[in-house]
Amino acid sequence: MGRIDAIRIASGMGAIVAWILIWAWLTRPGGPVPTLYFPAPDDVWTKFVRMWVRPYIGSTLIEHILSSLYIVLFGWTVAAVVGIPLGIAMAWWTKLKWIVFPIFQLIRPVPPLAWIPLTILWLGIGDTARMSVVFIAALVPWLMNSMLAVYSVDKLLIDAGKALGASDRQILMRIVCRTALPTLVAGARMALGSAWSTLVAAEILAATAGLGYVAVNASQLLDTDVLLVAMFLIGILGISLTALITIAQRFLAPWSFADVRGTNR
Repeated sequence: MGRIDAIRIASGMGAIVAWILIWAWLTRPGGPVPTLYFPAPDDVWTKFVRMWVRPYIGSTLIEHILSSLYIVLFGWTVAAVVGIPLGIAMAWWTKLKWIVFPIFQLIRPVPPLAWIPLTILWLGIGDTARMSVVFIAALVPWLMNSMLAVYSVDKLLIDAGKALGASDRQILMRIVCRTALPTLVAGARMALGSAWSTLVAAEILAATAGLGYVAVNASQLLDTDVLLVAMFLIGILGISLTALITIAQRFLAPWSFADVRGTNR
């Protein structure tokens, strides 16, 4: 870890501590913010510990977390399996693009939440329906970034491959896909963010566990401390998953990571 990294981490931790202190001051007994609407930090922590060991609406907190991760990661992964090869193929073969892209452009502006009624009609209200909503949310970033990844490859590299006698398949697999890897990683982050942001809406579909399910039920019961626990965990898990993708980028495309670090400095 370099000096700049240490300064950034220290600055971030300091900012978090400062915000918690401000929060505690605002929600102190007799403070300007009633705890009914925004509980104090110690109340939220107490509820977090209690939910970790005691079931809340049928499941412990770790079970709710695992349920949400299962829904989001499954939908995100299936979207990757569909979106990456389809996006690359559409960018590489123009005829395929003009067959598929008009339909995709028609569907793309429709928000993922608008698919919920059809999802219920087609798939019922089980896990499959929730995964489908997440899949739709993640598919667009996967596909669009996969196309952009191919378009961003330097034409000189492709021409050099052709000049050396490489076939289209060899150029696509050995030059285009490898060179486009940083853009695909960026697409993975965007797709995951889009999938994670639809979690609460997806778990409205008659879920029996999950952080979104906890948040919705807590809001209906005015359990604001439980609601904040769910919201904080959704945010922390989202940040953690994004960090894991960044770590994966270190191994899959270390050259792009070095370029970004050098630019920031």
